[in-house]
Amino acid sequence: MLRLQLNSELADGAREIIRAIEQQGHQAYMVGGCVRDTILDRPIHDIDIATSAAPEQVCEWFERVIPTGLQHGTVTVVTKRGTYEVTTFRREGGYVDNRRPASVEFITDVTEDLRRRDFTMNAMAVDADGMLLDPFDGQVDLQAHRVRTVGHAEERFSEDALRMLRALRFASVLQMRIAKGTWRALVKLRAGLAPVAMERVREELWKLTAGPDPARGWAFVVRSGILAYAKEPLLFLAHPWSARWQSALAVLGQVETPELRFALLALVHGASAEEAQAVCLALRLSGAQQDGILPVLRAHAQLAAAAQAASAAAAAQGAASAGEAALRRAFAQAVLAYGETAVRGALACRQAMLGASEGEQPAAVQQASMQPQAAADLPHECAEPHAACTLLRMGPQWLNAMPVRQLSDLAIKGRDILEASERPAGPWVRANLEHIWIKVAVGALPNERDALMNVVRKGGDTT
Repeated sequence: MLRLQLNSELADGAREIIRAIEQQGHQAYMVGGCVRDTILDRPIHDIDIATSAAPEQVCEWFERVIPTGLQHGTVTVVTKRGTYEVTTFRREGGYVDNRRPASVEFITDVTEDLRRRDFTMNAMAVDADGMLLDPFDGQVDLQAHRVRTVGHAEERFSEDALRMLRALRFASVLQMRIAKGTWRALVKLRAGLAPVAMERVREELWKLTAGPDPARGWAFVVRSGILAYAKEPLLFLAHPWSARWQSALAVLGQVETPELRFALLALVHGASAEEAQAVCLALRLSGAQQDGILPVLRAHAQLAAAAQAASAAAAAQGAASAGEAALRRAFAQAVLAYGETAVRGALACRQAMLGASEGEQPAAVQQASMQPQAAADLPHECAEPHAACTLLRMGPQWLNAMPVRQLSDLAIKGRDILEASERPAGPWVRANLEHIWIKVAVGALPNERDALMNVVRKGGDTT
């Protein structure tokens, strides 16, 4: 029998709880993800404990206990070493809405408790001495890099449809494959996702997108077709496999944050900021998450429009290339409108999009057994590539050279303009500030109070 070494203060605290329960004549084990991740040599951030003791008993035996889910047998034990969810062994009755058990029966058999869990790699337990209990061969599946349900896959997915998305997420984040029977059941029962709350869908998709190989995860998602059955429309995220998906997956890992990866998916599919916002709202993304996505898309659109205009102007004038001065001004306007972070994100996404090779198929797609498709179909907003390339080449330099990044960085404020004018306050004040800010940003004016106030007093070129 395998003995696992969980060496951390968090694990020490779990062992103390387990031994305290055992002294009362009951069983207790560390279960689930902490066991899986220990075998995979991954960091452990929390430890769950399963026990034969009733939740009311656990509440009596420990000083600080939060009754987080008494009806389901779960309490939270708080110690100096950490916080632990302690759940009574249980058997679940029929499920309602493809998500929640209709009834819960407390039991005393740990194997039966493990039997109700989703995947074999999550159905393992470890006692206080580190001895592994693995009745469903989770360790074998981990060694085979395989996601497999406990028991019949159709039964597991019919009980809780969210498990289908969890299978895709685990396969992606842990870089595993999905067992054939588990995959067939997932595709067969994918319509069962419909009742699942969008918040739970978001949680799985976000973790998958933030993972080390987002292309692999999204390849599984697209191939399964499961998002077409989400409770609310997910628009471009639910599109079937296409050359655009191939292009997206080829470059998805080239941007670092999940926010930029969502933005990149929208851009490659030609989605507008409004369409992306509809998806964000459907997924119940937080304000902070949306702030990391939507301004990037809007900044990208503004820069693309500027590149088009510059290329058109160059063509009308018979010039070989677009003038950098106009592009630099448009770039500064985008920074003022959407912020430095959004503009940097837009440049990163655009660089990734232009870097996709024609006909290239990412390894993640091959590993998910997809068929090769036609050449990449990336949207190119620029009528002529030179202007877009100028933005990509010069944009970071322009940004680094900017003495101001936001309106508050100016050496003068709105009140300074009002004091130098006899006009009443109004929108014209901000318009003047923005006009001066642009000049400072592109290096046409120094960010010095006297110089800026001289411009204000002269009233020249500030309307």
